[in-house]
Amino acid sequence: MVQGTDISTFKKGYSERNEGNFPETFTITLKKQYDLKYGENMHQHAAMYLIDLINGNNVSIISKLTNIRYVRDDDKGKGGLSLTNNMDISRGMDTIKYFPELAVAILKHNTISGFAKQTNPNQTIGDLFRLARDADLESNFGGTVIFNRSLDRETAELLYELRGESPFFVDVLAAPGYEEGVIGYLQSMSKNLRIAEFGDTDILPKFVGDNTYGLLSFKEMPTGRIGVQDLFLTRIKSKKDFIINPLVYDKNKNPHVVENAPTDKQLDDLLTAWYVNCSGARSNGVVFVNNGVTVAVGGGQVARVYAVKDAIEKGMQKAMDRENIPYNKLMGIIGYGKLSKNPFQDSACASDAFFPFADSLDLFTFVNVGAICHAFGSERDHEVVDRANQYKLPMVATLERCFGHF
Repeated sequence: MVQGTDISTFKKGYSERNEGNFPETFTITLKKQYDLKYGENMHQHAAMYLIDLINGNNVSIISKLTNIRYVRDDDKGKGGLSLTNNMDISRGMDTIKYFPELAVAILKHNTISGFAKQTNPNQTIGDLFRLARDADLESNFGGTVIFNRSLDRETAELLYELRGESPFFVDVLAAPGYEEGVIGYLQSMSKNLRIAEFGDTDILPKFVGDNTYGLLSFKEMPTGRIGVQDLFLTRIKSKKDFIINPLVYDKNKNPHVVENAPTDKQLDDLLTAWYVNCSGARSNGVVFVNNGVTVAVGGGQVARVYAVKDAIEKGMQKAMDRENIPYNKLMGIIGYGKLSKNPFQDSACASDAFFPFADSLDLFTFVNVGAICHAFGSERDHEVVDRANQYKLPMVATLERCFGHF
């Protein structure tokens, strides 16, 4: 048997208390930045505020340096940014913060609908936009596009290359800068496009140990309550932080160890999928990535296996869209055999939490997923490990979950 890394004690964390040292009262000072077009819905008034002080401590450095601002200067753009637009831009920034290489994220309704990062030096930011766009052209209709580099004219022109051929359009655009003349060009091409600019994403905390500058996470609830928690920070700083050969025990103290290790390419895709899941997928969340591009994102389901199922159906149907293969949206992946290439072949999937049953692995193997990662910690971890070994499926442990309820 492969020599494993014993992670059997990790699941104790799910049943143990992990209290913080939070004060009895919070005094939060917000500074108004600007009035918004409207809130999440048209009949809701809204304004944008920056968190300035928490119990007298200045926490404004992150909001000041990220500095999201509207830069369209011709009084058009459908009245400016709404609350949802700001939420999409912020979540997109929170996703691209993990990627020093060129990257593009597209969001709809505060979740990632397309993502691509540079995997070879010949890829341009424009190439990545096309890959992210075409990952799910249908869902990306009217989406928010986030670039992690200043936008040049050549890339700006790609936003409109499908005009007349497809209903696709960009509703909101955000980048850390625009080369000379680009904003004018964009304004000439669309009277409705919202154009935003943002500052430093490196200031955004991402890894355990990063400086959070006193900022906390606030979860507002409709019962007049606010949950306060630490910011989410991942322990996975690089591929080396995955547990490649996790070992767990069954109730009879028999060891079960994952026997197959992922390739370096699979590890890179696992890392990308994990980071996209950390910030851009709604729980239950699963993210499939192949060669740095999202194949599909499944989220918001109340059963993990259905998040996997929905993502696989979506990924296959989007691939059929790209090859102009007709299919019935109600019939799942029927017709995928006509594809010239299976989009899930050798892909990697990151799950935001453990697999409570082994059923998801049956679906992964059916479409030839190459490797998966998840937190571990289920009572049935040994069954999931055995199923992975049965399929010779590499399965690494993150030893943390990244639930996102938003």
